[in-house]
Amino acid sequence: MADVEVGTKADFKEGMMKRIEVNGKEILIANLGGTLYAIGDVCTHAECSLSEGILENTIVVCPCHNAQFDVQSGKNVEPPVTGETIDDEPSYKIKVDGNKVFVIV
Repeated sequence: MADVEVGTKADFKEGMMKRIEVNGKEILIANLGGTLYAIGDVCTHAECSLSEGILENTIVVCPCHNAQFDVQSGKNVEPPVTGETIDDEPSYKIKVDGNKVFVIV
């Protein structure tokens, strides 16, 4: 595992989500109350970008079929409207060093 610098704290606005790519992995970073969380950005149902969805508290709602994932853990908390069972999103650790933000992959 390696720490990969992905930006500064100012790049990740509070209450917002941002998609980044690290070592070929598409990752969503969400800022909740000043704490950063990172999960996979590609929905495990239909491969839509979760960062284009809606963030409601700790839950990101996929823009394609409304599957819901907890950005703190990557856990799928609501299946898509199609009713299929889907996998959780991978979860990544974030490290903040001074003003720099790193994802551990």
